[in-house]
Amino acid sequence: MKSYIIEKLKDYSKSNEKVKAIFFVKEDNNNEYFANIYLVLSDIIISKIKEDLENIFDDYAMINKRKDSFELDKKNQQFTKFELYTNDSTKISINLILEDKANDFIKLCPGSIEFICDEMNLEEEIGEKNIVYSLAREFEFDECCKNFFSSCLDVSFNLMSRDLISAGYRMQSVRDYLYKLLNWYIIDKFNKGKDAGEYGQNLIHTLEADIKEELLLTFKTNDITEIYGAIFAACQLFRKIGMQLSEKFDFSYPKKDDVYTLKLLRKNYKKMESLQV
Repeated sequence: MKSYIIEKLKDYSKSNEKVKAIFFVKEDNNNEYFANIYLVLSDIIISKIKEDLENIFDDYAMINKRKDSFELDKKNQQFTKFELYTNDSTKISINLILEDKANDFIKLCPGSIEFICDEMNLEEEIGEKNIVYSLAREFEFDECCKNFFSSCLDVSFNLMSRDLISAGYRMQSVRDYLYKLLNWYIIDKFNKGKDAGEYGQNLIHTLEADIKEELLLTFKTNDITEIYGAIFAACQLFRKIGMQLSEKFDFSYPKKDDVYTLKLLRKNYKKMESLQV
């Protein structure tokens, strides 16, 4: 995170009595082009905070507002997030948390917490917390595998009808389920102390070189041949990681679905090559 972001927010906390705490998770802010910060307030007026942020970061090029949530007592608690894109190529995410939810929320934040300001002594509340990430349960692993293979077939069927737009759209689902599997892989690799990150930002630092190279192959999607190449690369990597995890955690890997999917993908690819479709 760039130092000026911390300084600007520190000044803001001194001038606004509604600001009760500002903090961030160190592990989520290792990239200078991205900042993810939590702003705890006694009262939230969205339009006023948007105006404040526009004044604080006056070099912004675009500001986006969206909803996020966390689970508390088995209920989803929504909060607002502002995303500012600045002219120095930085994305600053400001998450707005109400003061009465802050004690519960901060206990759910995995990683090392650093405070920009702390008027409500949240630091004492968290103490030496040791938040861990959850590994997959067997039914979640099985569901991820089946959804991955079905998404691969969806892409192939779209390609058979020469619908590149739908194929490209469905290809993202293939990557989503591959990312889900890789996230469990990272959680296991770091003994539940780290995951892939909200947007996969930890993958570049945590995956082995060969896995990163294989993952990058899933993005070659300029034409039908390259999309098929991306599907095959995704399947190869999914099988590699999926079988490792299934063996380690004594899960059942869906070999039948895997084999059937690749068999049908190869058949469709050969049809495409021979111009039978």
